[in-house]
Amino acid sequence: MLRFSRILAVAVVGIIIAAGAHTRADARPAPPPRNLQVMSWNMCGSLRPTWHCENTGTVRQKVDVVRYHVANSYVRAALLQEICEDALDLLLTDLGSAWSARFVPYRWSQDGVLADSPCGPVVNGNRIGTAIVVRAGLAAPVTHTITQPWTGLQRPFHCATAAYWGVRLCNAHLTPAGGNPDHPTWEYADDQLEEIRDITATHPRVVLGGDLNVNPPDRVGNTRAWLWNGGDLYASYDECDQVGPLRDGRPTHNGGWKLDYIFTGETRRWCAVADSAYSDHHVVIQSITVP
Repeated sequence: MLRFSRILAVAVVGIIIAAGAHTRADARPAPPPRNLQVMSWNMCGSLRPTWHCENTGTVRQKVDVVRYHVANSYVRAALLQEICEDALDLLLTDLGSAWSARFVPYRWSQDGVLADSPCGPVVNGNRIGTAIVVRAGLAAPVTHTITQPWTGLQRPFHCATAAYWGVRLCNAHLTPAGGNPDHPTWEYADDQLEEIRDITATHPRVVLGGDLNVNPPDRVGNTRAWLWNGGDLYASYDECDQVGPLRDGRPTHNGGWKLDYIFTGETRRWCAVADSAYSDHHVVIQSITVP
């Protein structure tokens, strides 16, 4: 009987200790939120005269703009449009091994026959496209199929996960007005906006940025505002430079237009629009808090 009592006492003490340990584990505070600065920039990197990027600086100068914001704005993810592969290689060399990138080229479609778009007038393997650049891990890259002109430049839409933050980053560059030379009055951005909204809706945490080639829906005089009707990203997310209910923002292009956006449902800390002498587009940076 005495031996049984001792065994029972030890068992009860063990249960109390285990219960106490479990309570302490449950009481541990949640990890603090993490800040993420995401940059979107159309670099105007083409060397072909039809892209009208002459007098916008050298590859070195354009790469140094990104490096500046990494060092001074603490950018940890960049969504880049009109970037050539040699510029991306130089950028990754400068940033170091902690950074990763996904590049997808633009493609010219001639009646459905596709060819990668070269960076310069000579086809030498240096292509132009868009890139997602991330510090601390890039995971699960996907290039999504969206509506594109049968004849004309096809601009990719692709996404990848910033592994450390668990945020899905998506880079968009939409077809501008007149994007199909055979049918210059045909619009593609309305379908593209709707398809992009449906794709991003499948991710719980997403940051969507890029050059959408259309002014905001509430911009005065915007004759293409109807393009947002089927895929109004403002209805699902906050835009970096949006103030109050007005769907507008500061110009991001030298022509006085707002064409560059960052949308997200995460908590906004701040938004910056920075001019640059090395592109016709301005840099847009959004800082968010990720739980």
